[in-house]
Amino acid sequence: MAKRGRPTLYNEQIADLICEKVSTHTMGLHGICAMYDELPHPDTVNLWRLKHEIFSGKYTQAKAAQAELLAEECLDISDNKSNDIKYDKDGNETCNTEFIARSRLRVDTRKWFASKLAPKIYGDQKTLDDLTQKNAEARAEIIALQAKLLEQHKKEY
Repeated sequence: MAKRGRPTLYNEQIADLICEKVSTHTMGLHGICAMYDELPHPDTVNLWRLKHEIFSGKYTQAKAAQAELLAEECLDISDNKSNDIKYDKDGNETCNTEFIARSRLRVDTRKWFASKLAPKIYGDQKTLDDLTQKNAEARAEIIALQAKLLEQHKKEY
């Protein structure tokens, strides 16, 4: 349940604070709003994104900055070897497969999220190429339909 006494009235200062927090944290909006009492409920933030075009643009930029943080975290997680080895009850070294699997999941989750926040930077190139091709095909189809409509219009008058 949301805490009482949080701001609900939109103003530029609270909008900038939200964007600052989003751009400097890798957690989601719910976690950020729960961490800072001065921030409104996440539902309020999402409504403001729909109602205030300038805030929506700033929020999009903040999410792009967040994608960079997620990518950097991938490096940190991948480079952390501190728990790769564990010792059994006899003191023998063994591979800590649970830690390694969890690290892989953490990296994969961040990579996926970064690819959604900034697809041109962190997205799959094949997906981007496919979308570009589909956009080109749709554009050509629209141009052909426009030409057909113009031709029909000329015949009617």
